[in-house]
Amino acid sequence: MKYLRTEVGPRLFGGDDPVADPGVFTAAAGLTEMAGWMAHDAGRDDRAYSHFLRAFHLSKAGQDRQLGVHVLASLSHLAHHRADPTGAIRFAQAGESALAEGPANPELRARLLAMQARGRAALGDDHETRTLLGKAESALGGSSSAAPSEWVSHFDSGSLASEAARCMRQLGRPAETQGQAEAIIRLRPSNRTRSHAFGQLFLTTALIDQGEPEHACRVLQDVVEPTQSLGSYLVVQQLREIYERLTPYTGINTVSETRQMLAETLRQRAWLQQWIISGTSDAQAEPR
Repeated sequence: MKYLRTEVGPRLFGGDDPVADPGVFTAAAGLTEMAGWMAHDAGRDDRAYSHFLRAFHLSKAGQDRQLGVHVLASLSHLAHHRADPTGAIRFAQAGESALAEGPANPELRARLLAMQARGRAALGDDHETRTLLGKAESALGGSSSAAPSEWVSHFDSGSLASEAARCMRQLGRPAETQGQAEAIIRLRPSNRTRSHAFGQLFLTTALIDQGEPEHACRVLQDVVEPTQSLGSYLVVQQLREIYERLTPYTGINTVSETRQMLAETLRQRAWLQQWIISGTSDAQAEPR
């Protein structure tokens, strides 16, 4: 954000001459959208929403339709985390309508369909959720009419498995959640620390929900150390939820030991998270 304020902003709005290259606005939109994801991962969803909206308007000035659609998908994802499935569906449908005007981007369309599936899952619509996930899988096999925007993130089979795991968990289908989680782990190598960890965390919760706490603890032990320096509020949030879910099984030695390990991990990460938020607040306090 400091870079956007001190370097990009003056170039866009501080000179007497209008910016001739729309690509400058596109770059500003892409960087602002990245800032939105960083804010979201630090637990600052209100700020993330502001960044995403700003990125969407900048993408229009930059004349990059795919980036604008990509930002709408990000707004949809954020709406899910803010417990607004109807808003999430609305953002994703708006993105799908805009993408239909071209150029085609199969990965982006698949992401929008997956976002709609998550909304339907949150509303308890099993049939429509599965229909949309099937359409998303089919979309991934489509072809592009032009090169995709370089500012749009890839959405592949691993990404779809992650969204499907969220859907199945929302629908209360732990066995299917487990299947999707295992697909994420298989498709995401361990050096993709964050996405690999989310797959393991989905698997852990699915195993607990199926009454297999000891197996869940074995999976969890493989998550904690590799993510030790990962300052993600979302990862910490899931670890805290797993700690609570294991409470009924504290009579089992393995579970009791794992909960003690988790308690210490959460204490350490609470300090790290506070440091991240404090650093963010300091940066925001600088003169604009």
